[in-house]
Amino acid sequence: MAALARISAVCVLLLAGLAVSGPAAADPAATDLAATDLAEVQSRKLDMIRELLETSQTESLLQEVLPDVLQQQRAVLSEVLPDVPDEVWDLALKEAEAAFRESIDAFLEQTIPIYDAYLTEAEVAALLEFYRTPEGRSVVQKLPLLTQEAMGASHQWGLAV
Repeated sequence: MAALARISAVCVLLLAGLAVSGPAAADPAATDLAATDLAEVQSRKLDMIRELLETSQTESLLQEVLPDVLQQQRAVLSEVLPDVPDEVWDLALKEAEAAFRESIDAFLEQTIPIYDAYLTEAEVAALLEFYRTPEGRSVVQKLPLLTQEAMGASHQWGLAV
């Protein structure tokens, strides 16, 4: 029993010593190199996401569908606030559209971390590859129409529900 107690005490001392000293010191040059490599990989991925947003013409799509989105919002708000004159809605939509158009770049920058969180670098690369093909460019050209019609359908669906 005394031997078991001594072994236990030695194990506790060894574990305590490891906990205090921490892991063996890493080579600072290797640590710096790993951090540099990681930073380069992350920077490359973020650049690829920016390129993806550009290649898929996300800004143009937002610019194109913005008036329709605002008109749908106006329709909904007009039902909730029927006493607001049309001139007020016209002015409000004009101001809202200008504000949204001015902030699209900031909005796109805010989406980059979202893409980064959900897509791997390989997935971003595959999307870029697709959008560079004739089929991908065709999809990009059709997206505004698809989006507008889908928004119209969702508006009709929302009214029916």
